[in-house]
Amino acid sequence: MAHSEKELRTSLILAVSTILDRHYHSVTLKNIQSAWFVETYKELLNTSFSTTFICMIDAMFLDPLDYGRYLDTQEKEGIQQGNYTAEIFGDHFDILLEMSKDLNLTAQNIMFTIIDEVVDDSANRLFFYNRLMESNWTRFSGFTLGYLSNKKQLIDSLHEQKIAVMGQMAAGMAHEIRNPLASIKGFAQLVNNRLAEPEIKANELRTYMDITIKEIDTLNGLVTDFLLLSRKGDSKRDSGVIFNVIEVIHRVNNIVNQLILSDDIVLSVDYSAETVLTFGSASQLEQVFLNILKNSIDSFTACKGRIHITIKTAAKTNKIILLFKDNGEGILPEKLKRIFDPFFTTKQKGTGIGLSICKQLIEMYGGQIKVDSEVQVGTTVSVTLPWVCDK
Repeated sequence: MAHSEKELRTSLILAVSTILDRHYHSVTLKNIQSAWFVETYKELLNTSFSTTFICMIDAMFLDPLDYGRYLDTQEKEGIQQGNYTAEIFGDHFDILLEMSKDLNLTAQNIMFTIIDEVVDDSANRLFFYNRLMESNWTRFSGFTLGYLSNKKQLIDSLHEQKIAVMGQMAAGMAHEIRNPLASIKGFAQLVNNRLAEPEIKANELRTYMDITIKEIDTLNGLVTDFLLLSRKGDSKRDSGVIFNVIEVIHRVNNIVNQLILSDDIVLSVDYSAETVLTFGSASQLEQVFLNILKNSIDSFTACKGRIHITIKTAAKTNKIILLFKDNGEGILPEKLKRIFDPFFTTKQKGTGIGLSICKQLIEMYGGQIKVDSEVQVGTTVSVTLPWVCDK
């Protein structure tokens, strides 16, 4: 050979740091996200890339048998790396793909130049070109296979979860619809039977029809709630308006005080400003607050019930924080985990739709809802909303 194997190996290994520096510089110039990714994970990427390149360089000088074993190992290690990358960097895979393409081109240009300078014989140059490209391709194809395999497992898992949730929602909907339908059918049969009697009692028939209409309204409400759940994301934020949260709290307070039939239940409200503005739908927020407070009332058993509402603002985050705290029976930890699941309920006669819709309505306008609870101590529901402050 007209070249020194040691000289070629040494030159290629010394070029690895140059390849990586040039690669990182190129990537950081693309956009802010790529620059952030390189800055955050550069040390980890450096170790992985350097090891891979040095292995590739060593493989260029192996005998055919060992080289074949090396390719097998490269593919397996590529699969493992792809799987690992999907687990750790799945959200940034578009950046990684772009980096992979850029790295291959940068490495190929620099290494090919070194081979051209050190190796005189064209056949030998072609031999090293082929090994370098074959090693690169084997590693990359293994990496892609590992990544896609991981994503397929994730997609399969998400699909199974989606099917399970759909089944749960369908079963819950069927259960909730069955009772009103039974009432409607029963009273329709009663009306039919009464119409066949010699003397028609209008007042009795009117009572039956009023109950039937009420049950139909119940069904309509269930279907409306179900559609709201199934169309998550369809509602438009720009349909909201700026309104005063305190006014909504006053309305809810008046309504709830009419529902409280026992002197053992006390509702109190604490706020420091008469005007606390947010963006959204006042009527929907009223529905959320009423649902939370009804749940608190239902949680009281033998104890004297206390519900305390606190409204405050956080200037640093531009958030309104509302706390609904009660001393009810609380919720078991295993049930608390599912509190926002559609059709899951801790009540004997609950539909399990309420809190799911509350969560959706709050999040629709950029807010959050959280429930903390301890058995025999009570429950605290925290709601955060965007604060439209006068600054």
